[in-house]
Amino acid sequence: MDNTSAAPSSVSSTIHVDNLIKTIVRAFYTDDCVCIIDVLLRDKYLRDDDMGPRLSLPVKQLRRTMEYLHKEMLVRYELVDDLAAGGSQQTKFWYVDYNHCVNVIRWRVFKLKQQIAKTEVSARSSSSYVCPNYRKKVCNGTYSELEPQQV
Repeated sequence: MDNTSAAPSSVSSTIHVDNLIKTIVRAFYTDDCVCIIDVLLRDKYLRDDDMGPRLSLPVKQLRRTMEYLHKEMLVRYELVDDLAAGGSQQTKFWYVDYNHCVNVIRWRVFKLKQQIAKTEVSARSSSSYVCPNYRKKVCNGTYSELEPQQV
């Protein structure tokens, strides 16, 4: 079997995932988050030291935004030990894990659908009944679903 047919489908699925992530980030996150995700999608793995100058963001703001995106489960990082290479500390390499990110988006859409369904059910079930003599001020006026059965 020819292995060349697998590569184009993999590339096209990556393009679709890139577009999905870009769309979600542009719809629900700040401009800083959008810029960071765009850079990570383009360059795949980056240190926060390398991202700061590219985005013209202060290091503190960049790290705060990266931690926010990590908390939102859109980006991940790997700690690389620079001590072995003569460095002085561990460095975080940030990246977007496509599988994890797509699963997070799917989970959030599922939870949103659940919340909408719950709100819809509660809105439909909260019917109230109005007494015919309400305008004449003879009775209390409105009743819940259970109260008319008791009257």
